[in-house]
Amino acid sequence: MTLHKALEKVTFLKGLGKADLNHIVKIASVRRYRAGDMVFNKEEVGKNFFIVNSGKIKIFSSLGGGKRKTFAFLGKGDFFGEMSLLGGKIRSASAQAVEDTELLVISKQNFGRLVVRHADFSMKIIRTLVERLDKANKEVESMLFHNILGRLASAILELEAKSKAGPLTVAIGQGELAEYLGTTRVPVCRAVNSLKRSGIIDYQRGRIIIKSKARLQSMAARARG
Repeated sequence: MTLHKALEKVTFLKGLGKADLNHIVKIASVRRYRAGDMVFNKEEVGKNFFIVNSGKIKIFSSLGGGKRKTFAFLGKGDFFGEMSLLGGKIRSASAQAVEDTELLVISKQNFGRLVVRHADFSMKIIRTLVERLDKANKEVESMLFHNILGRLASAILELEAKSKAGPLTVAIGQGELAEYLGTTRVPVCRAVNSLKRSGIIDYQRGRIIIKSKARLQSMAARARG
């Protein structure tokens, strides 16, 4: 597949004019990462903007005491790395390939020119940033006020919506799930077992099977209050 064809399939670039896409083709390069490879680390100086062409990326931060908080799993069509290029200067989180991944890479200088010269591209960046800020605000509220079962229910539903493991299935280990919730493995293990005993989910070999999506949705809604 040509780079132009790949860009046409990128979700947030859909709707851009041919001239805009042609320009991005000229300035983008392709990088490939193995599962487990770091794309960048927190507090590094930001030098590039990334678009996921295939694979999966984890955005996370270390919280101290050996704990991590996973902010997002990004798949085909998602982008990342824009925050430090828009004024932050250093990376506010780390990015790691969860599986073999191919990224489209745009340098800081070329990204700046895109933002200034291409209004449609800039608006798509802004809309996505607003959505991510809204999600972050809800997560902070959830971590402060809501119980672990409600937060777990919300997380499972969110991950299932993007899952490639199959309908009503989420492939994730309990350690990774704890990082996604910004907590430790012990309370997550207890919460998972509670949902299993209630017949809401099953959990086998790193895979969550949703047995009652309606009950999960009800728990998540009650947690949001």
